[in-house]
Amino acid sequence: MIDLIGRPYRWGADGTDPDGALDCINLVFTVLDRLGLEHPTRRQDWYDGKQYAIGRDLLSWCRRVEKPKYDGDVLLLPQAPTTFAVFWSQGCLYINQHLQAVAWCPTDMLRYSHCFRLKSV
Repeated sequence: MIDLIGRPYRWGADGTDPDGALDCINLVFTVLDRLGLEHPTRRQDWYDGKQYAIGRDLLSWCRRVEKPKYDGDVLLLPQAPTTFAVFWSQGCLYINQHLQAVAWCPTDMLRYSHCFRLKSV
């Protein structure tokens, strides 16, 4: 996953362009794929959806937990629009809005509003 850090952010990007750009949803799905964890297909309505609606969708394949603990836990960050992040290596991979790139930081340094764990974990 370390190779994802520094990849540029671009809305709607899935990592297949020559620059490897990702958006937050595709970042999470890329990590889940690499971890061998099943997930639903990306939903277009998540790009402009309200956090409660996205959370409801996530509950169909995840359960809500208080804190991230396992690689692959999905976090929703309290930003507008809703921003996805993923727990990995005792920290969080997310899109840093200032850098406009994928970044990692310890979870205690990043505010998140909701955390979800795959039901299979």
